[in-house]
Amino acid sequence: MEGLSMDQLLATDPHASVGSWKAILTLVLFFLSNVAVILPLRVPIPIVLLHIGHHILVLLRIIPDRHTPLKTRHVYLNFITVPLASVLLLLAAGVFDGKTLRDGIVGTSGIQPLNIMALFISLAYISISLDATGLFRFLAFWVASKGGSSGRKLFTYLYIFFLISGVVVGNDPVILSGTAFLAYFTRVAGITPPTAWIFSQFAAANMASVVLVSSNPTNLVLSGAFSVSFLSYAAHVILPFLAASVCVFPLLLFLFRARSSQISQPPLIPKRIDIGLSQAEVRATLVDQRGAIFGSVLLLVTLGVLVGVSTIGVPVWEVTVPPAVIMLIRDLHYDWTTHRVSGPRPGQGDSERSLPPAEPRSQTHTGIDQEQHELQEVSSHIPTSSGPESDLSSAVSLPVSLKATPASPVTLLTLISPVVSRITKTFPTVTHIAERLPVALLPFAFLMFILVQGLSTLGWVELFARWWAAWIARTGVLGAVGGMGLLSCLFCNFCGTNIGATILLARVLQLWADAGDVDVDPRTRDGALYALALGSNFGAFTLTFSASLAGLLWRQILRQKGIHVRGQQFALVNAPISVVAMLVGCAVLVGEVYVEHRGERRVLRTPTVPA
Repeated sequence: MEGLSMDQLLATDPHASVGSWKAILTLVLFFLSNVAVILPLRVPIPIVLLHIGHHILVLLRIIPDRHTPLKTRHVYLNFITVPLASVLLLLAAGVFDGKTLRDGIVGTSGIQPLNIMALFISLAYISISLDATGLFRFLAFWVASKGGSSGRKLFTYLYIFFLISGVVVGNDPVILSGTAFLAYFTRVAGITPPTAWIFSQFAAANMASVVLVSSNPTNLVLSGAFSVSFLSYAAHVILPFLAASVCVFPLLLFLFRARSSQISQPPLIPKRIDIGLSQAEVRATLVDQRGAIFGSVLLLVTLGVLVGVSTIGVPVWEVTVPPAVIMLIRDLHYDWTTHRVSGPRPGQGDSERSLPPAEPRSQTHTGIDQEQHELQEVSSHIPTSSGPESDLSSAVSLPVSLKATPASPVTLLTLISPVVSRITKTFPTVTHIAERLPVALLPFAFLMFILVQGLSTLGWVELFARWWAAWIARTGVLGAVGGMGLLSCLFCNFCGTNIGATILLARVLQLWADAGDVDVDPRTRDGALYALALGSNFGAFTLTFSASLAGLLWRQILRQKGIHVRGQQFALVNAPISVVAMLVGCAVLVGEVYVEHRGERRVLRTPTVPA
């Protein structure tokens, strides 16, 4: 496929390689996998099967027999189970073979899933560990205190803060901690409903994640697929990001001011806000100052090294995994020296980093302690396997309430539970971080890589590349930027989140860019590539929560805090924001590629003649 010329690609019979039952079955299952992300379902397990399964587990002494009625259980058809079932079915039917699996996991054509996921999970650990020190909450409260009593100024400061934080650590940590912070902050300040604040935070976090390759897995996919250095990538997207974020801000003010004037409610952005925080109370939110400094330096050095070595071909996992291990060792040492000696402090539980005995927290009555407790609950109570929107973080703890009694037999669960309980009590910080790691993203991403690899092997990607080549032949640079920007935003909503959309569209662009005896116009190539980068990030705040896993997590945290955002509201509020962001970003991108490639045209590739 990669040896096709442009003329051959355009002339390819679209039904020649995709008319077989294998190709059709693969496309149907790929479609169903995407539907499961948008519309997850749960199917009740028949009570007969539950009794049979329970009896088998008791006979094998895996669980004790509790002699209580079994509760209804469900099978969840979500973004992990359906893609997994699809891949297994395609394997059983002989459609996929070992090579397809290997290429989908190890990688091919420059896309290396293992490398990408190792980098992502390593940086995620550092970022979440840094957040567990209380640094993000401290900075958020510090920024809020600088806003004084002016609602407009405070709204502006927090918007800028979320943009900067999203650039450095990516959108997921900002969503995890920033959403819980805003839920508490708006309640204390009496801002009801908090629509303006939560939607501006969500847009800012997802716009900012486009800047650095390390901030979003979609950026990693693109940089690997087209061998783009981290520095070159950031240089191409920084101006579109800045222009979009600047133009979106006045739109936010206009939208929420207009909504306030149309409803008989307090203003969504009040003129005056009084949250009554002293500097001592703000400092109290930073529960591990040494860890915050250590983690900040480690993260900044890691990002700097990533940018520096991306031009010399060093595998990115070699840069990010060692710092993550260093941070893990530091967290283990912190827990061992702190909780091993004194145990967790009362009220802190096992899911939050506590202060050393020599540095007691100041007890205040302004809600800081309550906010700390609520933020712990948000982190520790995000369900991991209890609903169709779950699996957004991994659970490392098992039920510890099932202890063996003199009359009950020893089972595997009763043996494991005390061990797990002791580990979580001895290492609460590491347990807390592990529970928040987006581990469920790993199987989802690998399954999507495998399915897209199957589509490529069976000719579907070639067909899509043919359609894209025909579109480019008629529209040129403007069509490349505008078309890919629109496609990527739409595909985020209907193609297995922004990750699935990026994997598929990156494969299409790869085949299109590599096809032929004629070099693709560099303006068209770069325009399509970086429009996909913008769309895969900005597409998270378009029509559906499932446009990104961050969107599902954002809704989940808000629900736990008693803030309910309906799907229709999500689409109506985000639609104008995403349209303005993409139009401005794509307009700047068009100017960039014309300025960068002035005078360049596509030329014939000269065949190599043996001497």
